[in-house]
Amino acid sequence: MEKKSSVRKLTINWDIDNKKLIPIRNINLPRLQISFERDFAYPDIWIYESEENKFEAINRIKDRANYFTVYFARKFFDVEEFSYLAIKLAGQRVLLFNQFDDVLYFLRKILLIKESAGVITAVESLIESAETENERLVITQHSEHVSEITNRIAIMLDEKNEDIKLAGFIHDVGKICIPASLLFSNKAFDDQRMKIFQLHVLWGEVLYEKLSHGKINSVLLESVSFHHERINGQGYLKGIKKNIPQIAKIIAVSDVYTALTADRPHRLHFDKDVAITYISAKSGELFDPEVVEAFKKII
Repeated sequence: MEKKSSVRKLTINWDIDNKKLIPIRNINLPRLQISFERDFAYPDIWIYESEENKFEAINRIKDRANYFTVYFARKFFDVEEFSYLAIKLAGQRVLLFNQFDDVLYFLRKILLIKESAGVITAVESLIESAETENERLVITQHSEHVSEITNRIAIMLDEKNEDIKLAGFIHDVGKICIPASLLFSNKAFDDQRMKIFQLHVLWGEVLYEKLSHGKINSVLLESVSFHHERINGQGYLKGIKKNIPQIAKIIAVSDVYTALTADRPHRLHFDKDVAITYISAKSGELFDPEVVEAFKKII
């Protein structure tokens, strides 16, 4: 990891209605100083703040940021409208937030990513930065457990790729781009919130591409891109049945088992036997039978 400077900052352009840049804006975050500069070319982050939805204006500036262009709507959106816009903007590699706290949460995470040498150290930095119990549940505990189970299944299947454990570790990196108010909610997701949550697969791909600097590791990329695909085509985001990478099939089982057996903000955990029974029942429907058999031997 690169040596961290004494002043930790991001170069940010804050654009109100595409007319006026604010060079300095007071934001208080622990251990973080954000500097706003008039860098029209390639800032780290470009935040477009507007009372109204102006997709065309956002689209014009979206490629100027090194990491992300963020659309921060001050006007309150109902869930359905927010979901529609979040999905539409995601296709253009633009993030949508409707709460100021979500923007601050995202900036803190992107700062850690900027200071990291690559995707692995970025995820490690994110895990080390967990500040709340919900954050630990969603990022820390889950990533570590999926990594361990994935590695054990792979060994049972005689998969010898040295990056498999790391693939399990980074598979959910895109979750840092999901609004904190949604990701750490203590309520079960409805259909609209689930659609927004599912975008973490896309954001994982984007982050990996930005952090790999052209040196793509296929196992790591496949773990991020395909771990929610299912063999009956009912997964996301691509909804494919065939040609799902082996690493993604393994993480699919590890991910579901870890999620079911862990407490979440909106529910308590399921017993180990219940989770194993569920995964066994879905063998051949959702999960690869060979992977399920290996999983049952190592659990």
